[in-house]
Amino acid sequence: MRADEWLLEHAAEPTLRLYGWDGPWLSLGYAQPDNWLDHSLLQQWGVSLVRRPTGGQAVLHQRELTYSVVLPQAPPGGVRLAFGEILGWFAQALTGLGWPVETGAGSDTHHPKPSCYDRIQGGEIGLQGKKLIGSAGLRRGRRLLQHGSLPVEPDLELFRRVFPGAELPATLPGLTAHQLVSRFPVPLQRRDWSDAERSALCLH
Repeated sequence: MRADEWLLEHAAEPTLRLYGWDGPWLSLGYAQPDNWLDHSLLQQWGVSLVRRPTGGQAVLHQRELTYSVVLPQAPPGGVRLAFGEILGWFAQALTGLGWPVETGAGSDTHHPKPSCYDRIQGGEIGLQGKKLIGSAGLRRGRRLLQHGSLPVEPDLELFRRVFPGAELPATLPGLTAHQLVSRFPVPLQRRDWSDAERSALCLH
């Protein structure tokens, strides 16, 4: 996620990044309290902890596709419209792959529970009555970053232990990054990290 924040500061063109995780991780929103966490449980199950630069509630990352979208220049219409358009790209791609996803009206009211999947906000994506994509955004000046999580085959028992009583996320068994980008409704050009970027991010 440090790489996503770096892209927010430095990307010269709109950028989509897809990645996975080495083992289970729990990401907390930028300003989310952590007094609900059971650190002994996380240690027992080998769950690492990270705080996102984006807001929102906690997401358990495990056997999923995580994305970041960076827009160096926000389009006309404001942040809300831009984030809705990004989610719309993923909805179109998943629909094209045969997943009957839905864009919910949702609610934007405050929700005290720690899991990102315990509420569907306006414009977010669901599947079969459950929230599918956990997403959160960040704006710096005219530059935008949106994070999102697409659960593929997560450990639902671990999810229940981390978030007791929480709604389970929808899942997309078998989904791959190649499948997703093959149906993406905007043109994409693959590019690896440059040597300068690797050096700046200490990627080896």
